[in-house]
Amino acid sequence: MKNKLIVGAILLLVGFLCGFIPQYERVSTLTQTNQDLRHQLDAAKRAESVNSFRNRAALIYTVAARNNFSLASDSASKFFTDLQEFATQSADVSLKQNLEEVLSSRDAIIGGLAKADPTVAAQIQELFLKMQNIQP
Repeated sequence: MKNKLIVGAILLLVGFLCGFIPQYERVSTLTQTNQDLRHQLDAAKRAESVNSFRNRAALIYTVAARNNFSLASDSASKFFTDLQEFATQSADVSLKQNLEEVLSSRDAIIGGLAKADPTVAAQIQELFLKMQNIQP
């Protein structure tokens, strides 16, 4: 009787392992796939955000080139505030450095727009070109 219990326990354990090991491998594979997809999603979100900032810089340049300094000033102020927040949240050191370089022109551009200086369009164009060179 004792031998039958031991054999039964061993068979139960073998049966459990036969079902557990394939499921464990499947879960491991799916977990890795999930992590890979999350990384791709994060990269796509960063790229979408950078593209949005590029579009906003182009809009600011267009508005400033038309001498609508009030609207350009409001848009530029919001642009730089949002860009600062995005740069602060970014974990990518290279992206953060590039964004900090763009942010360094904030005071000159906002000041030029506040003075309604038509030459500020050249600075905004330079800002736009810097944004074009940023790779997310």
